[in-house]
Amino acid sequence: MFEGLKNMGAMASLMKDLPAMQARMEEVRSSLSDIRVTGEAGAGAVSVTIGGDLVVHEVQINAQSAQGQDLESLITMAINDAIGLAQATARDRLAQAAADMGIPLPPGGQLPGMGI
Repeated sequence: MFEGLKNMGAMASLMKDLPAMQARMEEVRSSLSDIRVTGEAGAGAVSVTIGGDLVVHEVQINAQSAQGQDLESLITMAINDAIGLAQATARDRLAQAAADMGIPLPPGGQLPGMGI
């Protein structure tokens, strides 16, 4: 019985801090565009730099290294590599912010509604 009351108190405390928590998470979410990661394919023949908001910022193709290779496939692989790196970095940043605020993360480490 007392355990239930203790849990209700913790929930009430969490709800009281909810606006500050939401503001902090939105701040972190907005900062994701500052993240820059580079994915590569073909041993550096193609590299793609994207932001944490998944916007492509740069595509580089080393024509010498890419010679004789399927360029479309290399570009696709480099983009997918960059997306994976950006998502992992964004998840880490969001998880750290959640941990700083004492928010427990669900299994899988994703915060509902954050889309990352």
